[in-house]
Amino acid sequence: MRSPPRIMQASPAIDRRGLLLGVLALLTAAALPGAVHAAQPDDIHFDVHLAGSKVGHHSLSFAPGPDVGQMTVMVDIRIRVRLFFVTVFDYTQTTEEIWQGDRLVRFTSTTLDGDNRDEVTAVQGADGLEVTSLRFGNRTLPADTWPSTAFWRQDAVQRNTFLDAARGDIRKVAITELDLEFIDALEKRHLARRYHADTSRDFDVWYGPDGSWLKLQWSGYGMTADYRR
Repeated sequence: MRSPPRIMQASPAIDRRGLLLGVLALLTAAALPGAVHAAQPDDIHFDVHLAGSKVGHHSLSFAPGPDVGQMTVMVDIRIRVRLFFVTVFDYTQTTEEIWQGDRLVRFTSTTLDGDNRDEVTAVQGADGLEVTSLRFGNRTLPADTWPSTAFWRQDAVQRNTFLDAARGDIRKVAITELDLEFIDALEKRHLARRYHADTSRDFDVWYGPDGSWLKLQWSGYGMTADYRR
């Protein structure tokens, strides 16, 4: 008795064109803004010194945002200056920033300056950055507006207007690039680029060759504060 003929199962041919298109699609998706999480900076902590004494801190932490490609930045600032057991300066600010690349998606802040309390919220809307603050009410700013807390990014020095993180109004800033200089940060010497910002409270800011924020110094309220990382 003859065996039934064997039916050979042919292996499916590889669709080279389809494979190539699939690879290209993956590469393109990875290159699109928001397709993957951007490189996340390291957390930053500064001790704030006044006249040689530590009077507070300025800390930033970075985490993935609520949506793909977003980043959340939490800022915590606490400065208290006492003179002969009397508090002469008491400042606290907490903020949350959500970024999509170089676009601020959402922002909230609470600031206590002595007995004064300010709150600011901002969210991207159809017409721009929609801002609400206790001091100035509602307003719409250009969609590419950054908050004044954004100097953890070196490219902030290329701008001349910011959303004031404490008050909710627009802060004009004239920034001048200064010379390279050696500074102490993170327990070693660094060659850093210095910038001076001329605004309501002048400050100088230093960045390392990789763009990392290494130092800040500001003057106001009749005093000068040094941020030491």
